[in-house]
Amino acid sequence: MNTLMKKITLMAVLATTMIAVMPAQAAIQSWQFSGQVESGYYNGSSYQGQFSFDDAGLLASGTELINLNTLNFNFGGSLFNLATPALANAAAVFQDGVFTGVEWSVDSNSPAIGFSLVAGSTDTSDAFFAYDTTLGLSGTGSLAYAATVPEPTQSGLILAGLGFIGLIAARRQR
Repeated sequence: MNTLMKKITLMAVLATTMIAVMPAQAAIQSWQFSGQVESGYYNGSSYQGQFSFDDAGLLASGTELINLNTLNFNFGGSLFNLATPALANAAAVFQDGVFTGVEWSVDSNSPAIGFSLVAGSTDTSDAFFAYDTTLGLSGTGSLAYAATVPEPTQSGLILAGLGFIGLIAARRQR
């Protein structure tokens, strides 16, 4: 009976540790996006990018904006990122807990091409891209988002290994 209590205690400690550690690591979300210009001077040009944010504070109620931690965007032969002068902070937009896209606008004065990533209203299906140049050339394009699968963290791998060792030890004692 004493051995059974030790096993139960060990499993409870392991489960509590995993529950305490995993949500903190799962809060960083990484996404990719891509699209193609459908009108204007850059018609037919493609663009792509990636971004990340921490959704730990997401309440899943109403409209919520979460500032991005990272952002890289390739368009028109130029790389744009969070250091690019923008009209407002780049943010992931959620509607009642559903990701609807990214909101980010760069003024056409610096650099010579301005653009906006516009989030959808209820999901990403109506999110879009719009651009304008200092010469007055403008157009729009599509946006498609895809969540990336996070790499396992070192502490997650250690916990998984400890759990596996615990299972082997429990099977040997039977």
